[in-house]
Amino acid sequence: MTKSSQAVATAVNSVVASAVAESVLMLHGKPASDWDSTIFQLGFDSCKAVSLTEQAERTLSQCQTALFDFLKELNYVAFQYTRNQFIAGGVDSGKTAGASEQVWDKQVNAIVKSFGYVRPKSEAKDAVRKAEAEAKRRAEFEKLSDAELENKVDALVAVGSKSAMAEATKVTAELEKRQKPILDAEQVARKATVDKIVERVRALAKSKTSDADALLTQVALLLGN
Repeated sequence: MTKSSQAVATAVNSVVASAVAESVLMLHGKPASDWDSTIFQLGFDSCKAVSLTEQAERTLSQCQTALFDFLKELNYVAFQYTRNQFIAGGVDSGKTAGASEQVWDKQVNAIVKSFGYVRPKSEAKDAVRKAEAEAKRRAEFEKLSDAELENKVDALVAVGSKSAMAEATKVTAELEKRQKPILDAEQVARKATVDKIVERVRALAKSKTSDADALLTQVALLLGN
């Protein structure tokens, strides 16, 4: 403890001591003093976490202002280029391409709401060009297996240039798109299994028989509790 925190703790303990006179204050079956370090740490960690959250919120707000200043005069093509580079930066920070895209959308939505920003619209020729480029990219991806796409990502990351990282982001997004139906199916199956387990546990708990208690104990042990 720091001197200031020791002084606060001493003052609080003095008030408590006077309130309970000569009796020993008990918390959860133990003398209150046995919990001092636990309570102190909870206060320290909680306040520290709040401070970090406040700092993160200030940084996020500053990023939104900077993003607005950068985007406000860009046309559609420049806007899309900025988007791709933003997502590549997110991937470099450790997030997936999908998660980075979500952060981009959140930031853009925030400046739309806060600053009245209007997203630039694609001109007809840009829309056609984009559709053609997307069709070509999709055709190239369809020729490659998941393993080949993963190798492509590794090769692009090894190059490390901005253009390579932007392309790696697109390939990663393709992999995530392919895997999503599988992951969704696995999640549905996982939830069904969890629901069955919960239903069974509830039934055992209601029965209150010795064999039910034994099964519940086994389940708790298997789950590490």
